Amino acid sequence: MDAGHLIAVNVVLLYTILGPLVLLALYVLFDTLAKRRPEGRRDSAVGIKDPALWSEGDVDAFMNRD
Repeated sequence: MDAGHLIAVNVVLLYTILGPLVLLALYVLFDTLAKRRPEGRRDSAVGIKDPALWSEGDVDAFMNRD
C-alpha cells in the first residue's frame, strides 16, 4: 500500500471510532444545557395537564379563556 491508501484507511478508522463519541458528547452537552432553567421559569411539564387527556370541561375552559 502506498501512503495515500494508508492515510485514507486511517481517516476512515478515525471517523468510525471517534464519530460516535463526538456525537455522544454533543448529545450529553445539549441534554445538560436543556435541563438548566432560569430561576424564574418553571418547567413546562409541571402544573400543565396534557391536552390529549383533557375532558370536555377542560376544552371548554380553554376555549373560553380571556
